[in-house]
Amino acid sequence: MILALLIACDEPPPPTPMACRMLDASAAGPLASERHAAAGKAVDLARLFIREARQTSDPGFYTLAAGALDCAVTRNADDREALRLRAHVELQFHNFAAVEVEAARLVAMPDATWLDHALLGDAQMERGRLEQAGAAYQAAADLRPGLEVYDRVGWLRWLWGDVEGSLEMAKLAVATGTPADPEPYAWVLTRLGWLHALACEPAPELDQALALLPGYAPAAFARGRVRLHTGDHVGAAADLRAVGATVEAAWGLSELDATVSVAAVREQDARGYAMWLAPSDPLAARTILDAEWVIRQDATTRMARAWAAWLGRDASIDAAAEARIALATGIVEPRVLRMGSQILGDEALMQRALSMGPGLLPSERAASPAPGAPASTVP
Repeated sequence: MILALLIACDEPPPPTPMACRMLDASAAGPLASERHAAAGKAVDLARLFIREARQTSDPGFYTLAAGALDCAVTRNADDREALRLRAHVELQFHNFAAVEVEAARLVAMPDATWLDHALLGDAQMERGRLEQAGAAYQAAADLRPGLEVYDRVGWLRWLWGDVEGSLEMAKLAVATGTPADPEPYAWVLTRLGWLHALACEPAPELDQALALLPGYAPAAFARGRVRLHTGDHVGAAADLRAVGATVEAAWGLSELDATVSVAAVREQDARGYAMWLAPSDPLAARTILDAEWVIRQDATTRMARAWAAWLGRDASIDAAAEARIALATGIVEPRVLRMGSQILGDEALMQRALSMGPGLLPSERAASPAPGAPASTVP
């Protein structure tokens, strides 16, 4: 018996899952010291990686967060916080259908939280299910109103075309924020500043966000677009370069520097890359957008796909019908309005897009028809 016990004690422990073996891998980042203090704590590390991803717009931090959360779920398959955070990370990877299923499962549990409902709404919004997303966000607000829910509701109202309602919610989100929790506060400041800029109003909130978090990528991008629109090319270039390797930042920089390659960062945002590509290669853009359409059926993807078909004279899609369906949601995104105007020959849509400050890049403005010119002449 003693020999048997000794043999048992000598047995090696079960192997550590790969995700957990990689848990404490070093990585540079603004929160590296905090991550060092949280060594071995998978969920805490995941939260920090997510914060770094939001601050820097570097998707690599989401990949690191996903690994930490895989470790947490391996250790405890019922860890609700790990499951919620993993659903949030999967949203960033555009696995919207899977997140909707997982969030619906979390919402159905008796102890569902506001975040479970918010995640469900996020997935539904990305899939173009705006009414269902509104119901999910209302459930989240009923459980815990606050900055995160106000921000989501504001963006949903924007997608519905309720510009005033969106601005109202953005102001409410800022009013409930605090510099003590800087990243969410900087995010809602950025959102409010961008809405002000689109209304051709001063947007001091962008500078406020960057003062709070120097180098904050979302605010740097928004300010870079504003500066590009106003002709401050030096300032615009500095801001857009600070954003990092994103399609939208590269697209903006390519307006100033022909050596900047948008294609080099295409994997970061397939839909955005396809919209950049469509005028020069509508067939390739259409292929990309067909794949995106499988993932999400929102108004922007619908319009971009129709636009690529229209540019390529592809009759397999009724571009005009698709454009009308997209516009029927109420969407007021300038780029979507511009595409719809070209497809439908609707000058009023084009004028609305052109009126929204930095919403269109200089090259998009230059390629837009002047009042009274036939839209069919646009490439």
